[in-house]
Amino acid sequence: MPYDKITLIAAIVGVAGGVTGTVLGIINTWRQIRGDRVRIRVIPAHAILTGRIENAPWNFVIEAVNLSEFPVYVEDVGFLLGNGKRATIAPMPGLEPHGALPVRLEPRASYSKFFKIDRAMLQWRKVKFAYVSTKCGITARGSSAALKQIKKDWGAANA
Repeated sequence: MPYDKITLIAAIVGVAGGVTGTVLGIINTWRQIRGDRVRIRVIPAHAILTGRIENAPWNFVIEAVNLSEFPVYVEDVGFLLGNGKRATIAPMPGLEPHGALPVRLEPRASYSKFFKIDRAMLQWRKVKFAYVSTKCGITARGSSAALKQIKKDWGAANA
């Protein structure tokens, strides 16, 4: 085999190895930076209950899922209004399975807060998102079809 073919093969292998190393280095850096941030998914939803708790006194839930790689403390759960203010609804007493807030939320764990909501409680047309605040000052927000439905159906009631 002539030397020019060996040189070409060595150059191709070197370029492939260099590109692979660069891509893996970028991915690793991105994952490291992302892993150091607080990430919480906020899911507002209707609470549709069956069985022994079919006639329960609540009908809405805001769920917080800790997507971070470390535990966080959930301090507050409620609704963000269009003017930037926060609105909370009194939770149903005794229905906080993890205890009263603040609560430690382990990685990949979730916390649910149940509410009884009706037309008169909030100015639903002003509600933009559901939110979860942590003790470290991070506020995560989320929306869903359930929240949009309540805003649409009940927003006109207290316009």
